[in-house]
Amino acid sequence: MIRFHLLGFPIVIHWFFWVNCALLGGALDAGSPEKLQALIGFLIVACASIVIHELGHALVMRHFGDRQVSILLYAFGGLARGNRWLSRQEDVFVSAAGPFTQLAAAVVMWWVLDAWKPGSPLVYYTLRSFQEISIFWALLNLLPIIPLDGGHISRALFGPMRQRASLTLSLACSVGMAVYAFQYFNTMSVIFFGMFAWNNYKELRGEPQVQWMAGR
Repeated sequence: MIRFHLLGFPIVIHWFFWVNCALLGGALDAGSPEKLQALIGFLIVACASIVIHELGHALVMRHFGDRQVSILLYAFGGLARGNRWLSRQEDVFVSAAGPFTQLAAAVVMWWVLDAWKPGSPLVYYTLRSFQEISIFWALLNLLPIIPLDGGHISRALFGPMRQRASLTLSLACSVGMAVYAFQYFNTMSVIFFGMFAWNNYKELRGEPQVQWMAGR
């Protein structure tokens, strides 16, 4: 466990987060010093980007009056946890804050790289990776898939009387992304969306779900 405070929020990074990040970053194919170096860079920028994402959620939660917000990075993502009930409108703002904070960080990095050209190829690659990961993770989280941020937004917009509609949309998107990931990404990406689809299906049937985290 890594524990620290940032902007007044306690943050915990579980060891399982590093394992899954490494697998998503291609650890199984990191058979050369160059690939290992690239993997370490990926882990650093992925962690930084996801912390920024969760800080976006946490700051808006604090804005809405929650004074006991903490951040946990675990499994395939992160979780900003508070103790205040959110209205539907507040839930939309809190859920959207993470991806849009991440996109803002990517824009800032684009300005930095446009104004300053690092002399080291490794530094340039790392900063460029941060930009690309931030954009990718933010857009991924805006998909209307539960439990991603887009899924929270979808649930709030559908309202409590139409939760089956939001779950059905989430299930369809999860299956579609699993098929897409099978064609264009690695096995871990297929598992990632497959678990979403399975949890959505079980929730539609009113059955217990697998407890894991991704998104807010």
